[in-house]
Amino acid sequence: MKIHINQLQEGHILSKDLISATKKPLAYKKTVVTPSIKEALQAFLIKEVEVEEYPDQDSRIVKSDANDEVEALGQGDLSLDFYQVYIDAVQSYKYIFNSWQSGVLIDIGKVRQIIIPLVEKSQDHEDEILKLYHYCKQEEYIYHHSISVALLSAFLAKRLGYMQGDINQIALTGLLCDCGMAKVSPTIIQKSVTLTETEYHDIKQHPVHSYNLLKNVMSIKEGVKLGVLQHHERIDGSGYPLGVKGEQLNPYSKIVALADTYQAMVAVRPYRSKQSPFKVFEQMMQDEFGKFDIKVLNALKQALIKFSAGTKVRLSDGFEAEIVFVDEKYPTRPLVKYDHSEEIIILKDRNDLFIEELL
Repeated sequence: MKIHINQLQEGHILSKDLISATKKPLAYKKTVVTPSIKEALQAFLIKEVEVEEYPDQDSRIVKSDANDEVEALGQGDLSLDFYQVYIDAVQSYKYIFNSWQSGVLIDIGKVRQIIIPLVEKSQDHEDEILKLYHYCKQEEYIYHHSISVALLSAFLAKRLGYMQGDINQIALTGLLCDCGMAKVSPTIIQKSVTLTETEYHDIKQHPVHSYNLLKNVMSIKEGVKLGVLQHHERIDGSGYPLGVKGEQLNPYSKIVALADTYQAMVAVRPYRSKQSPFKVFEQMMQDEFGKFDIKVLNALKQALIKFSAGTKVRLSDGFEAEIVFVDEKYPTRPLVKYDHSEEIIILKDRNDLFIEELL
């Protein structure tokens, strides 16, 4: 029988193979549903599944841990394995962030244990980096955001030609840039309505808090500390907390600044739904141009172009389509082909239409 994903329960057994929008197998017939499997299916935007009406208890596959569960979910799609490692990193970061809120000092060794293996894993799954916003849960936004910023920062650094040692340092910068949020009142962080002027001022102090938490940690490079302090500064001097600009900015901060802004714009927030990378990049080029390093912007643009061909998307009119060609001059406005009609749409000629979501 067919049920909605919200009705799926632990112990249900899939009665049909589950295929993703990109035609890859996500889960096979006879897979036994576990909490981790359901969470993964939701992350991949599965709406309905076919399950056995009367589950056969003897056919259940006993799994001992979350990694085994995800392995059973989709041996044909390695992105599921990456997803589980990512979720594990988010939960590990959540644990140490909560400890910082309680006054525990930052243990850089534990931070490295969280992010460095994930950075290494992500280099085999680069097409997943721009999809991380799919996994973000509103109630755990700050933890997802920090891990996502770290991974995107490392991704951009690699495309800019940095060596692996610097890539790891830039990932650390991305992960730690919001560690100072631990010193901001949780009621402000979790607030779902517009902040007051005083509350916004408190939020804007988090780069300083982050720097202060790190400044006496001898095993952290100065570039990481400066990158953390400056990640809300802008090339034109319009940022905060110090208003520095141009060559005064550390190279690490220029990368993390873009990654931080991009990930904040694509993710689901209390006041709006998640947005597609194409829509966000277009907004950044229109509204934020001159604020970010052009080389870093170009690295993100080239990633979008490479990522685009064959990608399934949902347009703002609600219809699903496939990207068939991307003009480098208009990376956010590719040619797409409707699934329902095979009609080709040139988005650069359609200001009323845009890519709403990656599938």
